[in-house]
Parts: sequence; C-alpha cells; structure tokens
Amino acid sequence: MGSQKSLSILGAFAILATAYSAQAAEIVREPPVVELPPVEKFGGWYLRGDIGYASVDAGSVLYFQGPTQTGVFQTREIDETWMFGVGVGYQINDWFRTDWTANYYAQSDFTGSSALNVPCSDGTPGAICSYSDNSTFQATTLMANAYVDLGNFKGFTPYLGAGIGGAYVTWGSLNNIESPASGAVPVVLANDVHPGRSGWRFAVGLHAGASYDISENLKIDAGYSYVNITGGEMFGFGAASGLVGTQGYNSDIEIHTFKVGLRYQIW
Repeated sequence: MGSQKSLSILGAFAILATAYSAQAAEIVREPPVVELPPVEKFGGWYLRGDIGYASVDAGSVLYFQGPTQTGVFQTREIDETWMFGVGVGYQINDWFRTDWTANYYAQSDFTGSSALNVPCSDGTPGAICSYSDNSTFQATTLMANAYVDLGNFKGFTPYLGAGIGGAYVTWGSLNNIESPASGAVPVVLANDVHPGRSGWRFAVGLHAGASYDISENLKIDAGYSYVNITGGEMFGFGAASGLVGTQGYNSDIEIHTFKVGLRYQIW
C-alpha cells in the first residue's frame, strides 16, 4: 500500500516536471522571423559624361547685296564634327528622371557658294564667275532635359526624352572668293573677308536611346539626340563694300548626334 502511494506521488511529479519543461521551452523559444518586403530606392543624383559624332545642317543662308537687295546661298554645307558633354541629373523614380547638360560641338568647316555663273565683277564682257565661301562653325548647348525610362529588361532600359535651353553659336570669318566659272585652272579675282558673328540662341532637343546596368550605380548609355538651334546672324559686311552691320543670316541649325557615355548614380 505504501509502495503504491509512493509510485503515485512519483508519477505526479513526473507529469508536473514534463509540463513545466514544455512551458519553459515555449518561453525561451525565439520568436519567428518575419521578412519584410524589399524597400525600393526612389530618387538619387547622378553624373554623366558623353562623347558623340554629329551631323550639322546649316539650313539656308540669306545675305544682303548692298542696303536692300538680297540673295540666298546656292550651296552650303557644314562638315561632321565631334561632341563632348557632361551633366548632372536626378532619378526621381524608376520611370522618370531629369538632367542638366552642357555639350560642346567642336569646330567644323563651312563651305558654300553665294552665287553661281554670274557676270564677273571686273566687267569683262561675257565673262562668267562664281563665288565660293568658307568659314567655321562651333556651338555649345546648355539644356534642361526630362526622360521617361520605359522599364528595365534584364539590365537594359530604353528611354525617350526632350530638352530645352540655349546654344552659344560661333561663326568664324567668312572668305568670299570670286573665280572664273570655266577654265582648267581657277583664278582668284577677289577675296573679300567678312567678320563672323557669335551669340546665344534658343535651342530644343529630342532624345532616344537605352542604358545598360554595369553595376548598381554605373550605367552605360547609348543614344541619339536631335537639337534645333534658331537662326541668327552669321557674318558682317566685308571691308570692300564700305558698309557696316550684319550682312548674312542663317536659318535654323539642325544637329543629329549619335553618342555613348556613362551615368554614375550617387544614392
């Protein structure tokens, strides 16, 4: 009888010890880890640098022959040139960003003809001459741009953009050369030098391209830009005319640039 009572007491202690151990294990057990969804990064400044090759269209060239009579260049062409650019921008979110850029278009040659197959200035009866013209062109643009990024596809992000700003255009001195229109060896009859004009003009741009993620902060960017610069003064009257002021004006200048560069994100 006494032994049965002792066994009952030991059994009760065993049950209590088991229950206490289970309760203690629940108390010391670490709470479950709850994973929060990743926080997307929005915003952030970036720096950019670009190099490109540009095709420049001078548009038409109007000039005065004396106080009132006007003429138009029969031919005109600007050689292709290099573009170098830097900028700073801000990535507003995954779809929209803005930047401010300064692009320099290196000096290139301008060639044209202000008149073809006209009477020579020396008055020789029946003599026919042409006037060839040469100068230089260069420009620097300062623009504010906005872009829409069209999604990231395995590291590639196509985009479209537009910009507005100004361009400082510099025309070199224009040499106006009169030569006989026929003959095996051209002879220069006259060379009148016209001072070039320079100044700020309004400019707008359109952009398209794609970037590729080299790393989290570094992207390579390849694209195309179209820039339109409003027309303005091109050259003044030459000394031979005895007149002062602006003689020649160019219409809108169009620049087509294919470029490649890097963008470095500063979070």
